[in-house]
Amino acid sequence: MDLDQRSLRMRVDSCQRVIQDVSQRLSQEAVHPSIVDQLQRLTDMLALIDHRLVNEKDLDRIEGSTNQLLHELGVLFSNKGFGSLYDTSLQ
Repeated sequence: MDLDQRSLRMRVDSCQRVIQDVSQRLSQEAVHPSIVDQLQRLTDMLALIDHRLVNEKDLDRIEGSTNQLLHELGVLFSNKGFGSLYDTSLQ
């Protein structure tokens, strides 16, 4: 796998991890179960991606969609007082 393909794979994997993290976090909070179910379905669909076939245009759409989802879920996190997804304190 060349450097460009590894970079694309890392970026796809990053989107997948963030969505998984959000899904896990929301499953611990008082949100409607359908939100968690939809995020799990999205995670399952992203797992089907064949990384060898992803190109920059595909990744732009994946990252754009992930960013839009995070923006929309950020409103939920803010309104429900869930705080930050990741611990931002230094240890």
